Amino acid sequence: MFGGASFLTADRIGDALVALLVVLNVKSCSAVARIPVVLINGTIVTATLLLAPASPFLVIPEESPWPEPDASETVTHLSNLEVLASAPSQNGYLETIAVPDCEWSDPDLDDL
Repeated sequence: MFGGASFLTADRIGDALVALLVVLNVKSCSAVARIPVVLINGTIVTATLLLAPASPFLVIPEESPWPEPDASETVTHLSNLEVLASAPSQNGYLETIAVPDCEWSDPDLDDL
């Protein structure tokens, strides 16, 4: 289950997502992952997940009449994201957000 919704995917993909989320939580960063999921009618589609620290995620083994989607490329991709996320930052910080010093009463903001 992710963000209140549930989906079926390969067990190996679920395990790789959990491992990636652990690293993202420790490093306080986020990632986008595209994974194959099985719809209720057996159709395989791609789901895009925004993974961030404290993302609610639950992996539960479940029986399905449908075959699991091929997991090899997805697991490799998720593992690569995990390695990138766990690498030391090149510049000594993880994330910097610039916030301009302006007030809501600035004249230019009225034109927006």
